[in-house]
This record gives sequence, C-alpha cells and structure tokens, in this order.
Amino acid sequence: MSPPSHGGNLRALAASAGRRPEDILDFSASINPLGPPEWLRPLISRHVASVVHYPDPDSSALVEAVAKRHDAPTDQVIVGNGSTEIIHVLPRILCTRRAVIPVPSYSDYLDATRSAQLMVYTHALRKPDGFALHFGALDRKLRGDELVFLGQPNNPTGLLFEPAAFGALAERHPRTIFVVDEAFADFVVGYQSLASNRPPNVVVVRSMTKFYAIPGLRLGYALADKSIAERAREKLPPWSVNVFAQAVGEQALADEDY
Repeated sequence: MSPPSHGGNLRALAASAGRRPEDILDFSASINPLGPPEWLRPLISRHVASVVHYPDPDSSALVEAVAKRHDAPTDQVIVGNGSTEIIHVLPRILCTRRAVIPVPSYSDYLDATRSAQLMVYTHALRKPDGFALHFGALDRKLRGDELVFLGQPNNPTGLLFEPAAFGALAERHPRTIFVVDEAFADFVVGYQSLASNRPPNVVVVRSMTKFYAIPGLRLGYALADKSIAERAREKLPPWSVNVFAQAVGEQALADEDY
C-alpha cells in the first residue's frame, strides 16, 4: 500500500506503517493543536434533532455570516464541503483552458486543474530565493487568459506575498482569474484578508477546517465576483454543507474571542 497523497488520512498512514491508528502521532495535516472551540460539542448536541431534516440547500444563515464578516454581498459568497471542494469546482466553471500554478504548493491545485482537463503550466519557486514568489517572474508566464492558484500564505512554504504587488499583477491581467487560497491565513497575526477588497478577477478561498480544528466536519467558503459565484453554486452538489457544519460555521464566524 502506498502512502496517502494528502495529509490527515490517519487510517491509511497507520496501514502503510503497519501500526494501529491510535499509535500514530499525526503531523501530516496542519490543524490547530489547541483543538476546536469549547462551544462545539454542546452546539452539535443542540442540532442533533435536525438530522431528520435535509440541511438548508442554500446555507442561508452561514452565507449571511460570511458576508457580514467580510462586508460583502451575499451573492458573492460560495460555501462548500471544505475549501477543497470549491477549489475543484472553480476550474470546471471558469472560461479558460490554461492554468499556471507555482510549485511547491497545495497538491489539489494541480489535481483540480488536471481533472478539469486544463493545460497546466507550473512556475517553480526557487530554493536560492527561499521559495519566495516573485511576481515579475510569474508575470512573464502569463498571457492574460489563464487560471492562477496562489496560497496566502503558501502551503507548504508558509510564505506570504505582498498584497500591493499582487494587486498590480491582477490589474495588469484583467482576463486572468487569480484564486487566492487563504486556508492558513487565520494563523497569521494581524493578517488582513484579501476577500473584502478584491478586483473582479480575484477569488478568495478560505478554510474553516484548519484554524477551528474541525477537519471532520468539512467546511470552507469563497468570495468571488457575482457571475463566478453563481456558476460555482450551480455546479456544487445539493446539500453540500451538512446541518452541523452550517451551525458550527455560523457560530465560528461570530466568535472573535477564539
């Protein structure tokens, strides 16, 4: 059995090592070691009775909470069964056949674009540069009609790019769609999300899995131009976000203390 390609698959890791899952100390997924908020268990308990009903297919309360957090219209919000679900939907609904992806980065950028049968071009981040992303070098690979995935901060390097330089790049390539993945941004002290003030060719994807330590619930969201958000919502499967995830997401977005 080959090791799993994505972190957090404890059962597969244990099987490949010939050990029991409880014997494995798992560092393969970057989850908040402090664990989920204290209100999580009682909140889920209060919603157990709701499992006899289908969840709200529009995740209305959660969408409103996301919109309020980022001061954005609700029609620009996409919610999904983890941010990776949204990452896989975007290449299938955007009108481009070409993708440019800096590497090393989150492996699902490559998986998602290849699955959508895009022509994928990688942009190698160099060890002599400390694997930092230089927009001048990336700019030379863009022709103006591609899909670009960028981690902010990048996974696995943990490096941030300069927002002003990125904004200038996005302005120079208005027909290129830039997807900024802020999955780990909540771990960065003082970080200002790009979601609240972004040009129409920028999509910001955020995960609630990592910071709130809820990978088993699967919850993520994105903010995008209205036309992109509409197409993404149409492509996502119905009832993508379960009743527990909707309730937890709404509460988490309101919990500034945690």
